[in-house]
Amino acid sequence: MRSAVHVRAALVAAFLVAAASVFFPPFTIPPARGESAAERYYRVGDWPKAAAAYEEVVRQGAGPEDLVKAAEADYRAGRLERAALLANRVLEKDDSVEARIILALIKARRGSPREALRDVESLKRTPADDHKVYTAMGVIVRAEDAPRALEYFRKAVDLDPDDFWAWFNMGLVYEDREVFEQATRAYKNAVRINPLYAQAQNNLGYSYKERRFYAYAVEHYRKAIELLPDNPGFYYNIGNAYSHQEKIDEAFNAYRKALELDPAFAKAHYNMARMYLRKDMVSEAIEEFRLYLRYGSSEVFGNVAPRAAVETEIKELETYLEIYGEVKPAGGSMAR
Repeated sequence: MRSAVHVRAALVAAFLVAAASVFFPPFTIPPARGESAAERYYRVGDWPKAAAAYEEVVRQGAGPEDLVKAAEADYRAGRLERAALLANRVLEKDDSVEARIILALIKARRGSPREALRDVESLKRTPADDHKVYTAMGVIVRAEDAPRALEYFRKAVDLDPDDFWAWFNMGLVYEDREVFEQATRAYKNAVRINPLYAQAQNNLGYSYKERRFYAYAVEHYRKAIELLPDNPGFYYNIGNAYSHQEKIDEAFNAYRKALELDPAFAKAHYNMARMYLRKDMVSEAIEEFRLYLRYGSSEVFGNVAPRAAVETEIKELETYLEIYGEVKPAGGSMAR
């Protein structure tokens, strides 16, 4: 016979399966008229799927524009060798600024940012290409010189207010510097230009969450989830926003969905433990804390909760169970 704890856990799991379709309804991105699967994944920013779909486009004899998009998809999916191969194929037929920028970005990612920056600065280009060059220069220097990167991104949007990547990367810089009001402005412009780019919707939600505009955060996290429903980080983020709103069931379900997609997601295990404690489900919370300790890294322990503190809390909760069992004592919850 199963214990009361196991029976309750099974009931909770059954509820969550049913609730998932309510909180996170299935969503299919409607293709634009005549749009291929590769183009659809490209505009959403699902780079692994875009790269795979463009392989078929290339096999069927892609033109220069599709080859550039295929190279970009491979670059953003981390397939640098293939991205370089495709960019060079473009340059065999056309002196493409976009292809040369991709090659420079690959060079920067491989550890030669100064050389990559010189390559971009020396590009032969028309005035219409200047904003792309400034955006690429900003991406190359962003990790080492954020103020300089911001200067480049501002020049890019001054030249072309619809440069998506300039606005998006500007948002990343402001987010890294925790200047969230400016990050919100940048990401709002990014989603104005391409509202289907899931990561931009997620990042806009995060900037709102950090400013304590939780309803706006949830709105944009939901859009990100609709566009890219297999990203565990998006569910984790919306769970955090729901938690701030005291919507415990919604947060609980969001963390569970994140863990279904990534069972080793340490931060989601920690937050799930906190949700269990809010529900006075102490045994389940202990198990989630143990999973946090199993999957957490030194970086996670430094940013979320130290290993030693969680180990101490587990011992306290085990003592609580020995004294009270699964029934909370009169006068209070174990929630923290």
